[in-house]
Amino acid sequence: MSVEIPVSNSDLFYQYLDTCKGEVKSRSTEGYYHVDVVAEAYNKGFSDGKESGKSEFLNLIVSNEVEKFTQKANQIYILSKNVISYLEEKDYKVSGLYINLSPGRPCVIISVSNEFLNDDSFVETAYSKIYENKGIFTKLFNEPLDIGFLSSDNLDEALLREDGFGYIEKY
Repeated sequence: MSVEIPVSNSDLFYQYLDTCKGEVKSRSTEGYYHVDVVAEAYNKGFSDGKESGKSEFLNLIVSNEVEKFTQKANQIYILSKNVISYLEEKDYKVSGLYINLSPGRPCVIISVSNEFLNDDSFVETAYSKIYENKGIFTKLFNEPLDIGFLSSDNLDEALLREDGFGYIEKY
């Protein structure tokens, strides 16, 4: 007899994150980036002309990029969950969490009922918390985090997926 262990939302997020890491690796090594120029100069510094210096250096750069991406992604998830927990403490029900981990411009959408979006108290409470969490992200990574609310009424998840929101958590 086997016992099925339920998968937590954070486990699902880490599975999604693993799928995104490959994209970061391939983007970091394709084309002509400043990394290639630095790697070439590094390679020329080898008096014996060994080619291994460049490949080791590029591997180090790529792994550093993946590590930075992972740290940002984890922080995006934590800050998003922080906003959701805060709203739930204030008795506002959240319908879903949608995360797009695009390295150039990460984006988070938190869906709530349309009635909340028309409630001045919700807007003040929710956007104050979002502003606080965006500030934390900007301090940590010196780049903005796009995070906002969307009505869960008539929300088309297929369109969100097409727009790069690969991680969805429903409540």
